Amino acid sequence: MALELKRKKRFFSSIRFKFVIVYVLVNIISLQLVGVYFTTQLKSKNIATFQNTIVEQEKKLNYNILEEMVKIPTSADKLAIETNIKKIATEFTTTKLSLLNIVDNEMTIVASSTTDGSKNYSGKRSVDPIVRQVIKTGESASKEQTDDSGKVYWVYVTPVKSDDQILGAIYIVTDIGSVYDEIADMSNLLLIATVFSISVVTFIGFFASKTITNSIEKMSSQVDNMAEGEYGNIIGINTNDEIGDLAIAFNQISKKIKEEQGITEAERRKLSTIISSMMDGIISTDSSGKIILINQSAKEMLAYDEDYIFIGKDVLKILNITEYQTISEILEAEDSLLISINENDEELLYRIEFTQVIAEDPNEFYSLSKVDGYIIVLYDVTEKERQEKERREFVSTLSHELRTPLTTMNSYIEALEEGVIHDKELAPAFIDTIHKETVRMIRMVNELMQLGKMDIKEEHYDKELMDINKLVEKIVERFKMTHTDKNFILHTPEEPVFVDGDYDKLTQVFDNIINNAVKYSPNGKNIVVRVRQNYNQNRVSISIKDEGMGIPLSHIDKIFTRFYRVDKSRQRSMGGTGLGLSLAKSIIDAHRGKIWAQSREGYGTIVFVMLPSENMAEEWL
Repeated sequence: MALELKRKKRFFSSIRFKFVIVYVLVNIISLQLVGVYFTTQLKSKNIATFQNTIVEQEKKLNYNILEEMVKIPTSADKLAIETNIKKIATEFTTTKLSLLNIVDNEMTIVASSTTDGSKNYSGKRSVDPIVRQVIKTGESASKEQTDDSGKVYWVYVTPVKSDDQILGAIYIVTDIGSVYDEIADMSNLLLIATVFSISVVTFIGFFASKTITNSIEKMSSQVDNMAEGEYGNIIGINTNDEIGDLAIAFNQISKKIKEEQGITEAERRKLSTIISSMMDGIISTDSSGKIILINQSAKEMLAYDEDYIFIGKDVLKILNITEYQTISEILEAEDSLLISINENDEELLYRIEFTQVIAEDPNEFYSLSKVDGYIIVLYDVTEKERQEKERREFVSTLSHELRTPLTTMNSYIEALEEGVIHDKELAPAFIDTIHKETVRMIRMVNELMQLGKMDIKEEHYDKELMDINKLVEKIVERFKMTHTDKNFILHTPEEPVFVDGDYDKLTQVFDNIINNAVKYSPNGKNIVVRVRQNYNQNRVSISIKDEGMGIPLSHIDKIFTRFYRVDKSRQRSMGGTGLGLSLAKSIIDAHRGKIWAQSREGYGTIVFVMLPSENMAEEWL
């Protein structure tokens, strides 16, 4: 780094040269903009002044010519009138006049005059289109033209009119080149001024930049010293501008770095404390794999005695990794290691990642990297692996749930194909079984699709304010009509209990729960449905109690899992899919509610549903 800072500085790449270049370029651009604007304005003004002078003088000439031309139709002596017009034309003088022609309305030149008198076009016809245009339209016209020698002339043609009658035209050609010469002279003067200004600005720029770059060079020298570890030097710049502020800042930085060196050890201890308090396990080793640092989380994960000394121990032995001899072999294999540790009869899984700590020689530009140590990070993936295991089990269970009815259906179909279809006793039974299995599979697929939508938050809920008492009463009445072998008991509050929910989805939930109670309750047993309002918490609870076989305590927390069955063979024979309670839980969760169960084997089961309620009884009534 120090070598790079002290590289040879070239003038043309220095900040001083760049400063002067920018300064000169800004000056050139400014002068050019001013010069262009000035010459443009000067050109417009001079040309306008020149043309206005010609126009004013032409008006006087036009008046005199008009007096003579109006006499032509009535005068017997037309020759005398033409003589007078020629005299007027000869006596007319104006700035830079080159040619003056008096043309009648027949395009014949009545009188002609030039500056040197060398040419006379009297009696000839005018062939200039601009003259024909003016006589035809009665409007003045002008143009610029250049002769073979490069001289620029301004042609001005104006009609001679008496009332609305056009008697002729005055054709004036003037030398406007002098105006352009003045503008060219001014442009040359501006160019000389620009060159002179650039020279002066460049000279001043070098001296002005020196006052800035000298200060910067001092600070650059101080940076070189700081790169070599010398922080005590003070930059002596006594200016009250930004450079002075920068010098003060540099001095403060030098002082601060020196102070920081004194607290580096304290910061290292703080870092050690942070590592110790991290949730993930952190182990640091030397290049041979001996532990030099381990945080508290790693100690707890490894489940060793509290007074066990890890420092100096081989990390592979501590982690009980026997398939590799060194950490280098693990890194080369790019293998993801997973270790299992039993703690309090519970299997904990940890994923281990190894990272090399590379050390380089700062004194060597092309230095070979060497391994200075390793960082080992332990991640607790127990929950993640549990979820992955559940996913695999779900896929396996789903495959089994689909394969079982398909196998049954296939067997029955083959039997029907082989001739059983003609058996009047077996054929209807086989077809009925195939139909039931098909219906169950369709229901299972529909419930899976609904659960999938709920998982990705795509299930739509048409929520409305409803009386939960009426909804439950309607469902219970329906079950009473279809299941007369069970005793249904319903308890609801006298006043309405309002919830904001999806009527169809909640109907699906209570249908499923009561249907389960019906299926697992013997004939003649009671099924009690109770609705309770908790005004203090704005909650309503609905409980469904049966007197069936009950659920073992070890299974009670798993009944809301997809495809989970306490008695798989019995539930499949009853047409269940194993998804009903899982679907019910997803719907209740979407309503910001809770669902749980209590059971005792041999006495029955109670399923509780709790939903937020709305205190709107008075408004409803």
